[in-house]
Amino acid sequence: MDRLLLTLGIIFVSLAAGYAFRHAVTTGRVRLSEGTLILARQRLQTAAVFVLIPISAMLSLWGLPSPDTRLLALPLLGLAAWIWGGALSLLFARWLRLDRAQTGSLYCCGTFTNIGAVGSLVCVLFLGESAIALVALYRLCEELFYFSVSFPIARWYSRENDNQRLSFRNLRFDPILKVVLSALLLGIALNLLHVPRPEFCGRLASGFMILATVLFLFAIGLSLRLSRLARYTRQSLAVCAIKFIGVPLLITGIAKAVGYGAIDNGLPLKVVAVLSSMPVAMTALVPPSLFSLDLDLANACWIFSTLALVAVLPALLLVLPRL
Repeated sequence: MDRLLLTLGIIFVSLAAGYAFRHAVTTGRVRLSEGTLILARQRLQTAAVFVLIPISAMLSLWGLPSPDTRLLALPLLGLAAWIWGGALSLLFARWLRLDRAQTGSLYCCGTFTNIGAVGSLVCVLFLGESAIALVALYRLCEELFYFSVSFPIARWYSRENDNQRLSFRNLRFDPILKVVLSALLLGIALNLLHVPRPEFCGRLASGFMILATVLFLFAIGLSLRLSRLARYTRQSLAVCAIKFIGVPLLITGIAKAVGYGAIDNGLPLKVVAVLSSMPVAMTALVPPSLFSLDLDLANACWIFSTLALVAVLPALLLVLPRL
């Protein structure tokens, strides 16, 4: 219960603090320009993504006892989760008879998943420091997939699309992927060379991951736009069904079939179960904004699925010991 309350507290207090600070700026109680606020948000996210998370992953992987070669499939499970979530969202969009712009937004909500902030935090607090390295492996191809596959698909559903063909030519080696991959390789090298890891590094890895989550969620709170949820109840419920039932059932089932339950007391299986059950990522709001999709729908689904963590996290606490 303490872990549950701590996890929910960190998530919602960080978001609320960011939103409250933005409100203070908007009402004039804190004197900051809009440009300064945007710059502060970007720097907080940069510190979390390019510094704290990679260092945390490197330290965790360094101390991982005898990494199993089957863990190399973790990035593929991450890819499978995003592809399956996107496919389910397109099926739901057809069933709900959504227009093109709404379909594009629902696709974004189905495929973009909050692993970096919420997923990492839940894994650390529920499963311990050893989970950090597994989280980094699972999301290794995250940015590459989002920018090279998900963004073109979202663009294709734009209201401004003049029957253009779907293209994936913008495949790129994203800077975030370079940093994370470098950190993982360094951690693996130190592990395989049997360089002893100082005892304090385990606590440092957990602390860095929690701090990264706080900074990232605070930054999200700075840009949060609350909208009426009632208009998009059906779509929000569909996204919750995708995120919390459809994706985790398939991906956790595959992880169990691969044999992850027999590695390190089932830690990889539990990490996959957590990460495949996370809500919509804030990144899901970017394509609707860029490509003239239904931004209100995406915003409602993001808020609704994040609030649903109040029910999802207790369920995970009950399920994880049984995996």
